[in-house]
Amino acid sequence: MNDFYIGVIVTIAIIGLLEIFQFLEKRLIGALTLVGIPFIYIGFSWNDVLSLTYAILGAAIFFTISYFGYKKNFILIIIGLILHGIWDILFPYYSSSAPEGYDIFCLTVDFLLALYFYIRVKPLKLI
Repeated sequence: MNDFYIGVIVTIAIIGLLEIFQFLEKRLIGALTLVGIPFIYIGFSWNDVLSLTYAILGAAIFFTISYFGYKKNFILIIIGLILHGIWDILFPYYSSSAPEGYDIFCLTVDFLLALYFYIRVKPLKLI
């Protein structure tokens, strides 16, 4: 349960900083967040080839979603954050490389940031 509370506190801090620094482009921050968070799993998985393969595949998928979300329609980044939360729950079933409790922590952050970006950022229309 502590992992959930830590995730909430971290997310409140992130949102607080985004609200304080209004000049930051929320679309770009959302895209960079979605790109960055999957690479943490690569660091966790460095010593296990199978886990590393899954982590690289996941990072490539979330990188692609982030790119098109930033360029075409921001709603893809929101969907990507939700999908990454699901990834956080499923990854420990395929790998033991992620630290215990990281799944709940990251799921909390992903879902709360997805909600925040959904409320605060208007998606671009598809071209």
